[in-house]
Amino acid sequence: MPALLPIFKKAYWSLVALGSIYASLLFLLTYPTLQRQALYAHKLHTGYWDDLERPESSGFGKNQVTPFFLLTPDGEELYGWHILPLAVYAEHESQLSQRTSWSPQSNFTDSLACELLVGDPEARVIINFHGNAGHVAQGQRPATYRSLTSASPKIHVFTVDYRGFGLSTGSPTERGVATDGIALVNFVLGLGIPPSRIVILGQSLGTAVSSAVALHFANPVSAEKHLAHELGHRGLSTEEAARVENSAELENAIQKPIDFAAVILVASFSSLPRLLLTYRIGGFLPLLSPLRPYPRFQKFFLSHLHDTWETSSRLTTLTSTIVGSPDRSLRLHILHARNDWDIPWRSGEENFQRAEEALYPVLHTDVEEELEKVEGTGVKISGEIEDNQRKEVWLGESRRVELIFEILRFGGHNKIVADVPVALAVMKAFGLI
Repeated sequence: MPALLPIFKKAYWSLVALGSIYASLLFLLTYPTLQRQALYAHKLHTGYWDDLERPESSGFGKNQVTPFFLLTPDGEELYGWHILPLAVYAEHESQLSQRTSWSPQSNFTDSLACELLVGDPEARVIINFHGNAGHVAQGQRPATYRSLTSASPKIHVFTVDYRGFGLSTGSPTERGVATDGIALVNFVLGLGIPPSRIVILGQSLGTAVSSAVALHFANPVSAEKHLAHELGHRGLSTEEAARVENSAELENAIQKPIDFAAVILVASFSSLPRLLLTYRIGGFLPLLSPLRPYPRFQKFFLSHLHDTWETSSRLTTLTSTIVGSPDRSLRLHILHARNDWDIPWRSGEENFQRAEEALYPVLHTDVEEELEKVEGTGVKISGEIEDNQRKEVWLGESRRVELIFEILRFGGHNKIVADVPVALAVMKAFGLI
C-alpha cells in the first residue's frame, strides 16, 4: 500500500498543475485583445502562404471570381469576392479567360462581372457571412460558393473577410464586424440589386453577423439600441452607454426599412455567453463547463466578455418588428446538423423558438398549439427529430412572415453550409423552385 502513495502524489500534483494552467488561461482571456484573438481566431489562416488573389487555386475558373476591396464608413478596407454563377461563367468563359487577372485595387463596377450582374434583371445575390478563423478561401468556403453558384444560373455570391481577417485591415469587435456586414449589404444595394432579390446567409459566427445586419436594415434604431445595451454590460458606464444610445448617430441611423428575400442561418448560436457555458474546443475540450459547480466563477468570466453577439434577442426584435407591420415580410430559415459537435443543434432550436415567441403578443396567444387556430396562421412539422425534421410557422395567407427550422442528420458544423439542403433553402427563398 505505501508503494501507491507516490502515484497518488503524482496524480494530485498533476491535477493541481492542470488546474492552475486552466485558471491562468481563463484569467488571461478576460483581457480584450487576447479574448478577441481567441474568439475570432482571425490570425489563424493560410493567407500567409496562399495567394488569395488567385481564386483559381481554390477550384474556380479563371476570372470567375472578381476580388475587390470595400471601404467601410469607419475607414477599414475589407477584402471580398464576387463569384459568378457557373452557367453565366460558362457562357462568357472565352471573354472572361482572355482578360488579365482582376486586381482587387480596381473598381468593381468597371468589371465584366459587375456588368453581367447588373445587366440581368432576374439576377439574385447571396450575401454570405462566414464563420470565425481563416479567410474567404479557406476550408469549406470555396465549396460553399461553388455549391450556391451552381444551383441556378441566376445566383451570384458576394462575401468579404471581416476586419482583421485575411487581407482586410483593422481588428475585429462586435460593432466593427457588424459594420462590415452592413457595408457589404449597402455595397450590393448600391449596385441596384433590389432587396427582394437578396438573401442574407450566415454560418456559425456569420449567423450572428447576419442577424445583426438583418435587424439593422429592418429596424435600425432597435439595432443600434441592441449594441448600446450590450456596451453597457461590457464595462461602459451607464452615462456612456446612454450617450451612445441617444446619440446623433442613432438618429441618423433612421432609414427606410428594408426586408430581404430571406435570412438563412446555418449552425447558429443563441448568444456567446450561453454558448460558452457548454462549448467544447474541437468538440472535446470543455471551456467553462468544468466551472459548473462554481457558478460565481462562471458568472465572473461571462461578465468579462467584451463581445456577446446576442443573436436570439436580435431575432426576437426582428420578428416582432415585421409582424407588427402588415405591409412587410420576413422569411427566416434556420438549419442545424445533429452531428454538429461545436454548437449543439439545440442552440439553433432556441433561436427559432425566440423568433416564434415574437408572434404570440401580436396574435394574442402564448401557446404554440393555439397558433393554428388563429386565422391566417399555420404550423407544420414533418419528419422525425432523430433523422431530418422540418418545422414551419407562418403568418398570413401569403406567408408574409415565415419561420422555418430544419434539423439535419448530417453535415457537422462546417460542411453543412455547402450541402444540398442549404442550396435548396436558397433556391426556395428566391422562388426558383
